[in-house]
Amino acid sequence: MMAEAIFRGISGRLHRFTACRPQDAFAAGPAVYCFARPGPAGRGWTPLFLSRTGNLAKRLAGHEQWEEAQLLGATHVLVHQQDERDVREYVEADLAQSLRPVMNGPFLDAELEEAASEAGVRLVWAA
Repeated sequence: MMAEAIFRGISGRLHRFTACRPQDAFAAGPAVYCFARPGPAGRGWTPLFLSRTGNLAKRLAGHEQWEEAQLLGATHVLVHQQDERDVREYVEADLAQSLRPVMNGPFLDAELEEAASEAGVRLVWAA
């Protein structure tokens, strides 16, 4: 199995991810991550869910979408560690448009939701 994955965003830029097993110890730092299954004939990766977080270890502990991802064949978490929040936003948006992961619906701001839930704020999304 490949230890890394490189995906091309809608912009044409390449983004490098490290393939990790779900039971691995994840860094507590910020990252863009995706749940992925091996690609056709075991070549490459098929991203199923893509998001970003300010604290990867905390976010992946009991992630509410991991079980669904496993049902769709996910075996690994692909991680792109990135300290700058605006860069994480860019990478997520760039890849969401090019990869269109099956588990991603309309893109909400995952980091904003995390911060709000930690602060006890409930976000209401208006159409």
